[in-house]
Amino acid sequence: MKFSTTNAKCSSYDGKHLIYVGTHTGSFKKLEPFQEEPYSQKNLQQINVLNKTSKVTCLAFGNDDRTEILVGRANGFVKVFDCNSEDNTSSLEVGEVGEVVGLGRSNGCIIAGTDKGTVKIIKYPEIVEFSVGDNLAKLRICAEDPNQMVTGGKQLKQIVKVWDLETQQVTFTAKNVKKELELEKPVWENDVLFVDRNTVASCSRYGYVRVYDLRAVQRRPVQAFAPPDDQLSFTCLASHGDLLYAGTTSVGARAFDRRKMKNHVHVYKGFTGTVTGVGVDSTGSYLFSSCLDRYVRVHNAQKTAMVYQCYAKSKPTQILCADYKEKPVEEDDDDDLILVEEEKEEGDESEGDVDSEYEDLFAKMQTVSEKSASKKRKANDDALEDNKVKVNKKKGKKVK
Repeated sequence: MKFSTTNAKCSSYDGKHLIYVGTHTGSFKKLEPFQEEPYSQKNLQQINVLNKTSKVTCLAFGNDDRTEILVGRANGFVKVFDCNSEDNTSSLEVGEVGEVVGLGRSNGCIIAGTDKGTVKIIKYPEIVEFSVGDNLAKLRICAEDPNQMVTGGKQLKQIVKVWDLETQQVTFTAKNVKKELELEKPVWENDVLFVDRNTVASCSRYGYVRVYDLRAVQRRPVQAFAPPDDQLSFTCLASHGDLLYAGTTSVGARAFDRRKMKNHVHVYKGFTGTVTGVGVDSTGSYLFSSCLDRYVRVHNAQKTAMVYQCYAKSKPTQILCADYKEKPVEEDDDDDLILVEEEKEEGDESEGDVDSEYEDLFAKMQTVSEKSASKKRKANDDALEDNKVKVNKKKGKKVK
């Protein structure tokens, strides 16, 4: 598909995906590219209640089925959105002024972190609160082990760290790469994530992408991509299998093989601004992205061709994708069936009462035998013939 500034969809894109987008103005939208109107956008948030502090700063799925979405905003509020009913089930406030930069669920509790470094484990009746340091940029929960949390941010003190949520203690602290000319390499982790329970990846505003092995003795990255110049800057990160997908501020998105990261393996083009979010579907076939040029795009992950593009009207800041699942047809309960049967039985009894009355009525009537009935019919026939003869005689007299 050729790059353009209009809505477009390639005929080869036959995937059934749901795309959820959070925007700079605070609106929360859903796109369904597989429908007859692939560019229609459904607002899942009332627009009249939004203000300047309603910017969506974080989106995360709340369960493995991807039927629940946690929405974090710049004003510190978190809302739980049910994808099946398409309505907010609950709303809560983190408590202090600051953008929500990380959300997740751990053992039924909601984990929320702000850019001020405050992390809250929201469970009732008590709320556990602890600090991970200022200038926090991202927080994520491990899908395979919900008790693990990874954080990253600006400056060396916010280098990649892994936390145990049960004890609120650090279990792994990454170590910066070697110094050059006795100068420390600058650190600014824009996004961090768990590739699996033993592997963590990060991307930086300073243009590097690093992979850490939590089982290794060394705390320095086991694989890393370093830009040849200082013109590259990464903003967001996603993973599927052995591939890492990173969005940039100027050159679209790139894909890396985490087993060998000296250079990228794919480049995704068509962007005219900073990529604010990336995501991959469950099969790893399509790459979803949001950009400050107000477009939501879908690329073929292997062929790098753009197959879908939709103008979102507002600047998208976050993006999530899920596979479309048909809603199951609700069946009648057994209780309803029993009630219907009872009603039918009552109807049958009333009909039985009416039938018994008719039977009594017919029983009292006089019975007529076949012989008497035939004699009666014969007598009636003879009477009719006599009447006809009399009429003919009278007519003959009048003729004379």
